[in-house]
Parts: sequence; C-alpha cells; structure tokens
Amino acid sequence: MHPLLKIHIEQKQFHHAYLLCGDAETCRERALEAAKAILFPSSTSVFDENVNVHPDFLHQKFELFGIDDSRELKARAAGRAVGGSRVFVLEIFSFNMESANAMLKLMEEPVPGVHFFVIVPSEETVIPTLRSRMAVIQLGGSTSELDLEVEPPSVGKAEEFLKNPPAKRVAMAKKISEKDGAKKEITEIINGMEVIFEKLIFDNGKRKAAANALEEIQKSRRFLADRGSSAKMILEHLALTLPRL
Repeated sequence: MHPLLKIHIEQKQFHHAYLLCGDAETCRERALEAAKAILFPSSTSVFDENVNVHPDFLHQKFELFGIDDSRELKARAAGRAVGGSRVFVLEIFSFNMESANAMLKLMEEPVPGVHFFVIVPSEETVIPTLRSRMAVIQLGGSTSELDLEVEPPSVGKAEEFLKNPPAKRVAMAKKISEKDGAKKEITEIINGMEVIFEKLIFDNGKRKAAANALEEIQKSRRFLADRGSSAKMILEHLALTLPRL
C-alpha cells in the first residue's frame, strides 16, 4: 500500500481526485480499497463490502477518453448521491486535449462528496495542469509498491535542504532560484521531499508530521504547475512550513 493512500484510508480523509500511475491491476485494487473506505465508512474492514453494487460507485475503462466521455462524467458527478459520497474509478489509456481540458475544469471546481480515482499507464499520459489538481500516486506491480531502497538523486538535495533550520532554508531557496533552470531544480527538490516524507509515514512517532508535510507538498505542486507561479516563493513557503529532519 502506498503510504499516502494508506493514511488517507485509515483516517477516512480523502482528496477529491487521485491519479494512480503504473501497473493497472495494482492501481485498480488500491482504488477499489479506497472506494470501500469512502462508501462504507462504518465498516470494520474495507474488504467486507461489495463496492461494485453500490449505487454511488462507477467503474469505467476507456482506450481514449473523449470529449463526450468528459461531458457524461460531468453530468454524472453533478447527480445526487444516494449516500453521503460518490466514487468514480476511471481507467484511461489516453486523453485527447479537448477531453483533458474538460476534465481539468471538473477538477478545478470539485463537487462536494465526489471522489475520482483516475488510473493511467504513466504520469506523462496526463497534461501537467490536470495532473497538478490531483494527488499523484505511483504504484508498481508488487505488494510493497514503493521501493524504499532506491532513491532518486533529488532525495539527497531535499534531505540537505530539510536538515537546515528555516532561516538557512530560505537562504538556500534564494540561491537556488538565481540559477539557470531554477524551476526544474526546485521541482526535483520537492519530488525528493515527497519521497522522504512518504518513508517517514512508516515511523509511528513521525507519522502525523509526515502526513501534514505531504499534504503541504501536494498543495505546493498545484501552484508550481501554474505558469505565473514563483518557484522561489513556493520553495520558501515549504522552507518555513515543513518539519526539520
């Protein structure tokens, strides 16, 4: 179980939209498990209920998600739930630009109580602006899904950043922002931060702080995807809000 999705299921507090990337079967299993937690919140086990027959659940597959599909999805999402929430699990192999932009509008103005789990082969399937409105979760084919032994180079930069006190972090952010390709480096550092805090969720003593940090990082990603955003200001914000390692 991916640590971020695991804690959302345990706390029964969910984003309005998740982008599950990678192995389709693994993504489907995790989406269904989360759907059960949303639609059967009082159940002692999310494995006890059959979510497929729930009137507020929809699971569809698309080779190409087109504009007509996006319009139908919008209409369905606007419908009244039988219970308190509605869940849409969508397995999408590809989008066209028109349908991706239509879905973006739906994600920008989320309907209360409606949750989307969009399953795609890879993150690159989805345009950056749409991706930024969703909680992106990479899933593999094994039960562990997250290879905790393999760290991208960005983790080292993020770790160095997070080990410093806020004032030193702000100074580092200023220095990084003055470089050529600053936005790319800042994005890499934020990616590294996410990996670090995903690991810390497994530490009971640091779990709550790590979960809060991941929420803050997800918010920052949304701003970072906007063309007019200041990567320096986003990194400075994280410098002041994230816990010190």
